[in-house]
Amino acid sequence: MKRCYSCFNEYNDSFELCPFCGQISNNKPKEPIQLVPGTVLANRYVIGYAVGSGGFGIVYKAFDTKYDTVVAVKEFYVGRLVTRAEGQKNVIVSKKAQTEYDYRKERFLAEARTMAKFGSHRSIPNVFEFFEENNTAYIVMELLNGVALNEYQHQQDSALDVDFAIMIANEVGNALLSLHEQNIIHRDVAPDNIFICSGKELRVKLMDLGAAKLADSTDNVIDIILKPGYSPTEQYDNSKNIGPWTDIYALGATLYYMVTNIKPDESTNRKINDEVVPPHLINPLVSENLSNAIMKALAVEKHMRFKNVAEFLAAINGERKVITLKKEKRRRNIRRTVAIASACAAIAVGAVVGLGVYNNMLSKELLNPADITVWFSVNEGSSEEKAMEAVKEHFESTFNNVKVELKAIPASDYAVELEKAANEGKLPTLFESTGVSAPILSKAQDLDKVIGSEQFKEALFLDKYNNYYDNKKQVPLAIEVPVAYVITNGNTSIEYSEKYFRNLSDFGDDVIISGDERYPVMLMHNFSDYSFSSSWEFFNSEGNTSPVLISSTMIQGEIKNKLNYPHSCVYYDSDTIYCDFTYEWSIGGGTDSETAAAEKLLSWMLGNVYQQNLMIRYCSDGQIPVNPTSFYAKIDSKKDYALMKDIYNKFYFVKEDN
Repeated sequence: MKRCYSCFNEYNDSFELCPFCGQISNNKPKEPIQLVPGTVLANRYVIGYAVGSGGFGIVYKAFDTKYDTVVAVKEFYVGRLVTRAEGQKNVIVSKKAQTEYDYRKERFLAEARTMAKFGSHRSIPNVFEFFEENNTAYIVMELLNGVALNEYQHQQDSALDVDFAIMIANEVGNALLSLHEQNIIHRDVAPDNIFICSGKELRVKLMDLGAAKLADSTDNVIDIILKPGYSPTEQYDNSKNIGPWTDIYALGATLYYMVTNIKPDESTNRKINDEVVPPHLINPLVSENLSNAIMKALAVEKHMRFKNVAEFLAAINGERKVITLKKEKRRRNIRRTVAIASACAAIAVGAVVGLGVYNNMLSKELLNPADITVWFSVNEGSSEEKAMEAVKEHFESTFNNVKVELKAIPASDYAVELEKAANEGKLPTLFESTGVSAPILSKAQDLDKVIGSEQFKEALFLDKYNNYYDNKKQVPLAIEVPVAYVITNGNTSIEYSEKYFRNLSDFGDDVIISGDERYPVMLMHNFSDYSFSSSWEFFNSEGNTSPVLISSTMIQGEIKNKLNYPHSCVYYDSDTIYCDFTYEWSIGGGTDSETAAAEKLLSWMLGNVYQQNLMIRYCSDGQIPVNPTSFYAKIDSKKDYALMKDIYNKFYFVKEDN
């Protein structure tokens, strides 16, 4: 008896043809590089004829002698890196190609591990085993009978039935949902990777998870996987910016192809000149809502696509109404225009009042002649000194009787200088008092007049002042909120393309996260159940082990100056975001005229003129102004703060619990 290497039935040795499938009786492979039919792998799998091949492997039909069943065996074989002598089992790898070969073999096994996680999923092929042998690797999986979607549609030579196309998209979409839940992005959804199985029950399988990768992978070698017509623009950019939106585009493109029999134009071309015609204008059987859903998934700009696959499936199943991209963009532009117009109106009013009428009104108020001294600390590279020079110029031009002397002191020396002045009874008239000691504050003036000023009352965040400050000797000009600084390229890096994070686990379960020791209270309130690593692990440029630092918006300038790696700032979005007041100022005293001038200057610094036209323009260290109008102006004019619109109403100030 001998076994057929096509259907694996046994038959009489004397037969030239298999009586079951008609295959000629021989063990010659179809190609010299393929394993000889009859080769046994892992002392269990009898290799038959190859049934497919691609750039990264050869697929054989095989017989599992342990369970007497037919399976598929995928062999890792990259033709440009290896070769195999005819009739031999081992592959031959050149020394030059060994490093890349080893890397790609590990990726091949990673595909097996990925598929094995989803063995029970109806739309992902079941993997039974994977192993290394013959200087290469193998994946044993269920044998699928049927045809790839691209071949099926080519045979049809027409658009598919719309309901059938939607069914296929649902099956693939459900597979993607499961992958995305595990933070896995497929990256290669296309008709040639969708398999329509034959049998009593119609099943669809999403194939080739060899391109799949973790969305937060720290892999420094990123393969560019491209399928013209199905790959969005971000995949052309070394795959650093991929996510669920990438697979949504590819699935939308595949559905477009199914219902129109036309492959969409390449996304890079569409970025320059988008001529993709909505499906319902090509196929009248496609509803307008389905057409809109497909075009939304196919949006060149990823932010215009569906947020997740579930939303896309709801739309194509008619459970969600979708407007055209043109209408959606128009609505967004209207909302943006209204927001900008409101902000600009506030800016315009502030500017007119601040630089014109407001100045005239102020000049009519009586301020006796006075010379005041203003002390403040400066960090290296800070623009604070430039900002304060502008303050001095504007204030003196408004109040001609007052002369302002500025003294900028390096931050490292500031506390010592201030303590010396306090001990000598010579505190400056007005001084920055962020983090100063209680003994110094005890010698400062109460700020009742500043707290009672109109500028103070206008400040959005100062309605929490009385709950936060035990005394009235300090007034803050800004607030700070928790953010994550994420290294995106360097010795240690992660891929995180979102603009917000809700949990620290969003950065990955195995990622070492550092905490900034300078902000223990804010970190404790926001992340009380997390044990951070030292910030040294983040800042150690020679061998940092932490790609994420949880800190304050106040160190953005420091991060830009100290960090040698490309990085991003990711904002914390939670139901409650614990914040802190900062950039505090106090009045040291002096004559009545000097104190009155200092009170006026500090009140003035809380108003639109200072916070809009000065603080926003010059201060780039991450201060968020306490004044509402300037806050809106800042987030519209500063790209780094544009996202604050969505979260500022969740701010909660730490000391309220004390």
